Amino acid sequence: MSLEDVRVKIDEIDREILRLLGERAEQVHRVGEIKRKDGLEIYAPEREEKLLRKLADINTASGSRLPEKSIRAIFREIMSAALALEMPLKIAFLGPVGSWTHQVAQGKFGHSLTYLPEPGTDAVFERVSSGAADYGVLPLEHSTEGAVHHTLDHLVDSPLQICAQVLWRAEAAHVPRSDSAPARFIVLGRRPAQQTGDDRSMLMVLARDKVGALLEVLQVFAGHGINVRQIENRPLAGDAGAEEARFFLEVNGHCAEDNLQAAIRELAGHDARVKALGSYPAPAWVEER
Repeated sequence: MSLEDVRVKIDEIDREILRLLGERAEQVHRVGEIKRKDGLEIYAPEREEKLLRKLADINTASGSRLPEKSIRAIFREIMSAALALEMPLKIAFLGPVGSWTHQVAQGKFGHSLTYLPEPGTDAVFERVSSGAADYGVLPLEHSTEGAVHHTLDHLVDSPLQICAQVLWRAEAAHVPRSDSAPARFIVLGRRPAQQTGDDRSMLMVLARDKVGALLEVLQVFAGHGINVRQIENRPLAGDAGAEEARFFLEVNGHCAEDNLQAAIRELAGHDARVKALGSYPAPAWVEER
């Protein structure tokens, strides 16, 4: 085939892609109508991650030259355009524009939505709580300094929930930033994600401050077959002599699952209080920029 023949073939493929994208948009519109009728969230992080994983597997099995990174980026923008058609979603993030968190937000939701830079964590929470933003994106963990405590403290006092998590690694050296270095970020919503079968949950546990307090908590989870993936000990603010210890735990499983519910009930029997801060699909991909 000549170069011109190849270009003609590419043009034909592009027209077919456009036709299929239009057909997909019609189907997405029907889904949106059903969701609005049933009072469901337009954005479904659990559906998004399942779809991206399935598409990546199909791509690999087909022997395509495109890497998984490209497939995810392409379809994320397709889904972003579909979301924008159904509802002009607004995403608040810890600013400024161009910060790590801004890049994470666009990497998660695509470029077709509206992004609102906020100067502080409290402002992001306020935007989402008031309905001025549909979702918020915040750093949760610094790659070298541990948890971002402002985010954790606000989660304790807010009815908002973590509904998605993004693992992110950056290679850019000249990016304006006022937030933490890249590592682990959360998507903040008004309800947790639905179960996928491969989920994680963030919990806050208040237990009596005594020798072995953390061990008791961990034994309860182990007894119910729950893997505790990460632990952060965060003292109660402004109370150096507190009689309670506060732990933040990331565990495998969804808060709606029976074994996790049973563990929470058992902890109550040990005079511990538990608050679920959200459940979300386990991230299977590390974003890179």
